[in-house]
Amino acid sequence: MKEKASIVLYNIFRFLLKKLPPAAGRYLGKFIAFLAYLITPDRREHARSNLKRALNLSDQESKKIIKKVYRNLGYDFAEFLMEDNFTAEDIDKMVDFEGLEYLDQALAEGKGVILYTAHLGNWELLGAVLALKGYKINSIAREQNNSLFDQKINQIRRGIGIGIIPKGLAVRKVFKKLKDNQVVAILGDQDARSTGWKLKFFERDASTYPGAVQFAQRTGAPIIPIFFKRQDWLQHELKCYPPRKIKRKDTESELKSELQSLLALTEEEIKKEPADWMWLHKRWKTYS
Repeated sequence: MKEKASIVLYNIFRFLLKKLPPAAGRYLGKFIAFLAYLITPDRREHARSNLKRALNLSDQESKKIIKKVYRNLGYDFAEFLMEDNFTAEDIDKMVDFEGLEYLDQALAEGKGVILYTAHLGNWELLGAVLALKGYKINSIAREQNNSLFDQKINQIRRGIGIGIIPKGLAVRKVFKKLKDNQVVAILGDQDARSTGWKLKFFERDASTYPGAVQFAQRTGAPIIPIFFKRQDWLQHELKCYPPRKIKRKDTESELKSELQSLLALTEEEIKKEPADWMWLHKRWKTYS
């Protein structure tokens, strides 16, 4: 029943956002956020706990940020449902770019590029932005529990030009995409359970996927940290950092150090605007 209800809501929101002018989508995004806030008290409490432990915020300060987190997520979802209507001209109006030349320089080496990013800002829209700018972009995606919902969101992703790499087939497909000098985006801030490396994130032990540095070591592809942050409804900032190179002879200890450095950079970006990050996510679940 819950799965069917989510599909009905998805279809309604998708229909409305196709018909409404883009500026009006802001209000539907706020309505989506209001609904999500109401029906997820456990996630709100989890976010409050995360903010207190990571940033030492009071309950009152946390509540303000959490409300903004939900608003941003409502905007994110509304923009995602609209993204296959966007054009390259729309993207140039919506996004302020910084450091995109690093991506071009890295691709000129012919070994593909690993984009290291996080659940920061509208991370779903990030792929669409790069696809519309002409990059061959692929994303490693976990299959949603609701298979119908999974099909629908992947339909939007593929419609805009994003290649989807299922997690179960990631290794082989990532190697192929990098060999073809394409871009592979990896969200590096998810809990990796027992398969991850034990590193520090906001001074807490966190299981972290080592894929970014391992793929870079085995293929020679550079890693480019990239973050996509919200400024307002349909207004974003994309920032690329200089490429990082991993050597084939690097030890596991050196790889862990590089990955820890990427986590530290992610922390810095989150601290600039905490409401941009997905505090509802169970990032520290493995070692909590």
